Amino acid sequence: MVPAPGRVGFVAKDPWNPAIRREHHIAGQLVGRGSLIDFVQAPADAGRLRTDPVNWLRHLGRARYLPAAPGVRVTERSTVLPGSRSRSAERLDSALLRAFLHRSGWEQDLTVVMLPWDWRGARGPGGRMVFDCTDDWARLLPHARGLAEQYRRIADEADAIVVVNPALAALFPGRRCGVVPNGTDETLLRAPRTTTPAPRSAVYVGSIAERFDVDLVRDVLRALPDWTLTVHGSMVFPPGSRRAAGRFLALQEETGGRFAYRGPLARGDLPAVLDAATVALVPDVADRALGQSSMKLFDYCSRGLPVIASTGHLEVSGDVPPHTYLTAGPAEMAAAMVAAAEEPEGWPRERIAWAAARTWDRRTDEFLAASLGTAG
Repeated sequence: MVPAPGRVGFVAKDPWNPAIRREHHIAGQLVGRGSLIDFVQAPADAGRLRTDPVNWLRHLGRARYLPAAPGVRVTERSTVLPGSRSRSAERLDSALLRAFLHRSGWEQDLTVVMLPWDWRGARGPGGRMVFDCTDDWARLLPHARGLAEQYRRIADEADAIVVVNPALAALFPGRRCGVVPNGTDETLLRAPRTTTPAPRSAVYVGSIAERFDVDLVRDVLRALPDWTLTVHGSMVFPPGSRRAAGRFLALQEETGGRFAYRGPLARGDLPAVLDAATVALVPDVADRALGQSSMKLFDYCSRGLPVIASTGHLEVSGDVPPHTYLTAGPAEMAAAMVAAAEEPEGWPRERIAWAAARTWDRRTDEFLAASLGTAG
């Protein structure tokens, strides 16, 4: 087990709740190794003035920490505009973030920054600075501005850069990047089985955004009129994407109810939901999937489910789960779903073993080695 720093700060890309993301799992592992965690949530912009002006103003100038878990304290943060909006927005947000951290007495042995437009504001004296790159942000957020300049600054200034997929290393020319994919939640491996799969049922669990391929899903369900697909997760379409969100929600009517969106899922309910399905889908738009390390893959494999994914990030990652079905287009995905329903008996056990070898405890060792410069 790699020793952990005494104080670790996350300038995060998500809120603390629900605590299901990469940064939450790593933070929890670090606490178990003796670290104290300060967690700065992704900022609320000035739009919050309309709904919660008091909290927006309270968190504009300095942190106001609250305990969130043993060894973890969390604060909100406010900004005027998202730093991804434009170069001027990034500079303004950087100034606000820099002042916010300074007034909050930010003294960390290790600071982990997760959004490229936060780097300029988080960079400061003292402690080791690490950038944890979990996405190709240009693919995920095509409207983001100034990313090339932000990546160059990170490449020049970071003490270490960690990426979830080898494809992302190309974003930081001239730098050696540590590759640390996402991992498996051990509670999913240990949870008892309380249900059996429903025939011809597919499941998707994860965030729903523009990379969820609505056209692919519609065509697959048309090709398989006796199959259903149930989707669990939060809708995280960016501002201005009402049409994309509407197309997603319209799938229920277009498929005669065989597509069902159930909304966010409590983590404790996940094992039963996965166990009730025949197959699990990753229906990404291919050109938006490159550079991913999808946590849903680890969730699916931890329960032995057949994984059927559209082409994209898996091929580049170099670590494809056993017996994964990689498909190009609705005809291949539909055929894979039918085949997976009758696959050999031992394949689920192989997927579970794959997931068990990639728990967050092991990933945290890799993350610390890459972040602290001790990796071989």
